Amino acid sequence: MATQPVLFIQGAGSMHHPEGSGRLAAYLARELGTGYRVIAPEMPDADHPHYQPWRDRIDQELQTIDQEMILIGHSLGGSVLLKYLTDGSYQTPVRGLFLVSVPNWGPDGWADNEYATPPDTGSRLPPSRIFLYHSRDDPEVPFTHLGYYQNTLPTATARPIDGAEHSFVDGLPPLVDDIKSLPR
Repeated sequence: MATQPVLFIQGAGSMHHPEGSGRLAAYLARELGTGYRVIAPEMPDADHPHYQPWRDRIDQELQTIDQEMILIGHSLGGSVLLKYLTDGSYQTPVRGLFLVSVPNWGPDGWADNEYATPPDTGSRLPPSRIFLYHSRDDPEVPFTHLGYYQNTLPTATARPIDGAEHSFVDGLPPLVDDIKSLPR
């Protein structure tokens, strides 16, 4: 069986910071094992991110892979990944889309058009299983943002997580379980 590529898009800030996304990416690589290849590129100017350079980096990574993908976006990385996918230019099948601690940038959230997705985001995404993970007491992104995505992506499976995690530096077992549950 071929190795399943998993593209992980980090949140804002250095992946190497103690609370950075790099620890979650490393956890996934370790826990998913040899049947998966976690690709976790460092995003451009992560301390001062902007949509277009991050979008271009995602596109660059996806153009190198010509098989069905698993996509994971953490925090801002999930926002950029969603916006990228809604523009309709990515045509390769997506096996699963996993969004962790993703902010709502619309008018009823943080109100920033640079990262906001259209109201019909759910109908614009490529067909795939979608999973949402959000800590009930996330210190960075309010838990209410999960509710926004539950409404916007009605076919998504939501996994509210007890606790006060944002970066899940010690891991996120339900994410690993859900990835492994996808048919291969």
